[in-house]
Amino acid sequence: MPRAACAAGLVITATAFSQEVLLREGFNDDGEASNPKRYTMTGRDLFEPERIRTELSNFDQKGPIYWEHSFKVSYAGNPEIPARRAIFTWRGVDGAAANEDLMKLFDSTIDWLLAGKKNAQIVVNPNAASIQGLADRLAAAGHTVTDDDTSANPNEADVPGDLFIHGPAANNASRFVLVPKPVLVMNAPDYDDMLVGSIGTAATFDPGQITITDASHPAAGGKSGSFTGFVATQQAFELKGNFLPPSAKTIATVTRIVPPAVNNLGDVDAMVAGTKTHEQTAGTVDQIDFNDGSAGQWFIDNALPGGYAGNWGLVVTGKITVGAAGTYRFAVGSDDGARLQIDRDKNGFTPADNVIEDAGPHAHQITYANVQFSAAGTYDLRVVSYNSSGGGSLEVSVANAAGDVPDDNLDSGYWEVLGASDGTSPVKLTGSAAVTAYRATGPNVEQQEPLIIAINGPADNPPGGFYDGGRFTNFEGSGFLGGAGINKWAYPDGQTYRSVRLNPVSVAGKTNVHLTLALAATVVDFEDSDFIDVIVYPNGANSSPVTLAHFRGVQNAVQPWLADEKQGYTRRLTKEFADFTYDVPAGATDLVVEIRVASTWWTEILAVDNIRVTAGSANTAVGPLAIARSADKVQVSWPQGQTAKLETATSASGPWTEISGAANPHVVTPGPSGGFYRLKQ
Repeated sequence: MPRAACAAGLVITATAFSQEVLLREGFNDDGEASNPKRYTMTGRDLFEPERIRTELSNFDQKGPIYWEHSFKVSYAGNPEIPARRAIFTWRGVDGAAANEDLMKLFDSTIDWLLAGKKNAQIVVNPNAASIQGLADRLAAAGHTVTDDDTSANPNEADVPGDLFIHGPAANNASRFVLVPKPVLVMNAPDYDDMLVGSIGTAATFDPGQITITDASHPAAGGKSGSFTGFVATQQAFELKGNFLPPSAKTIATVTRIVPPAVNNLGDVDAMVAGTKTHEQTAGTVDQIDFNDGSAGQWFIDNALPGGYAGNWGLVVTGKITVGAAGTYRFAVGSDDGARLQIDRDKNGFTPADNVIEDAGPHAHQITYANVQFSAAGTYDLRVVSYNSSGGGSLEVSVANAAGDVPDDNLDSGYWEVLGASDGTSPVKLTGSAAVTAYRATGPNVEQQEPLIIAINGPADNPPGGFYDGGRFTNFEGSGFLGGAGINKWAYPDGQTYRSVRLNPVSVAGKTNVHLTLALAATVVDFEDSDFIDVIVYPNGANSSPVTLAHFRGVQNAVQPWLADEKQGYTRRLTKEFADFTYDVPAGATDLVVEIRVASTWWTEILAVDNIRVTAGSANTAVGPLAIARSADKVQVSWPQGQTAKLETATSASGPWTEISGAANPHVVTPGPSGGFYRLKQ
């Protein structure tokens, strides 16, 4: 507490004490084992790898799986890289499809991984046949290539070898991820589980020239420039995902010819702006429900204007009438993605008007969000959507009453399609909506797809790192509560999650009650079935629960982070803890806080820390206090107009007593033992 002034035994302090902390839990010791215990956990356990293998007979999970305090876990976070890693995206089944220049590039990549070792033992999962042409090349170079026998050696640590290849259609998603030997990864669905990048995609196309993008790297074998690498068309590739480790180096790319297409919301925006070549067709609809071979929840199933199918963009504009002020829940279902905007400030559409931003791509999926209207009236609405391939869909729905409603199937009775003729929701589509469908046109585009990606090992200069490798950071105190691979041992009876529930805290009669907690999660592989739910019981454990936040996987590992669906996925979690604050429901008395969690893989790690329940307004500056001596007295004053109260104590630690009706200025007669004074708002 800072000293503001001192005179004749008088100490005056200026501190803001406007916010009251009613509860704080930092998980810095085992609060469930304390007496009295501070919280109750369900499904709590910790399995280190050896216990996973012996008790669960599970050889898929390479790191600890747990719902436990971090200080009890061997490593809370994804591991650091143990040796060199590389991605080779061509499947290489038919060696005759590649010419000698490409094969020499493969040779130099293997030579870099092995640090020049000759006559190496190379193990391939699932087997050498999955990369037969490349396996033949390895054998011709003097290496011994063997199939990985997971039945004989379920523990990868028991497999002898100098280099391990995680090949196409590998039968264990994390096979070889932690071996302290070099690993070549060639299976797009497993790039995330192998910690070399986010999940990739399989693609077959007619490859063009190969271009060396880092000629100085040893894996390039001294090659530079561009050259022809394939003598056959229509080759299969395991393309990288959207994200790579920061230390990854793309050594070579292959040219892919891409026809004009709509691949994301940005492509639709570009066509609307006129910067992407396209054709368009306009029309009108009375209900916002479109079906292009991808069924949603409603059965209106409007066709797209122009009969566009398979690959398109869509923009729907119209007006909604809100019958009464309040908070209404919207739902957008789409295949592959959509953006919902409502111009509540009535100044034209800007990013501030985004209600839902579901980037996709994915099969038909529903995203929910609350929208608060401060007044009844008419508001402009705009929906942008796209379908990148296959079947596509778009549906906009609204809850049929104000307030929070379940995020469930739209036929549950809580929802109606926007524009329903028999709708009962106070939010209605005003008349028809205008719809414009877009189709990309123009010439084909050359796209460079990575062919070889190299990731340094820990002893290289500079050292490399796994995708999202490293420990959790920025947590309060000495620990936190974390979970990984949460479904890999039995759930508690009646639950499909694990949880922690704090003891009740009295908030009766308090104002501005808030719940703040710190959350974190890795950025690897989360699906929409993985979640952190923040739940409160406002009036004791037997009252109806209210879900304040639902953090879940956004795009089923394509965008592999957790973000709050109830806030339109606007803020994602990382391994660095960050605070999130929520309003506690009005009328709460005995507040119970509960966190529920679920995840499905050892790399999918989520965490919670530093839960706080506070009341009152946020801390603000008060004072400054001013002191003036007058004979044997001291006059204490503060800025006129402040509503702060003057308190006194005999020591800096209190207890503090309010000086009822203290005038400003307040006259103090110092005593022999001195005194402490402070302002409180």
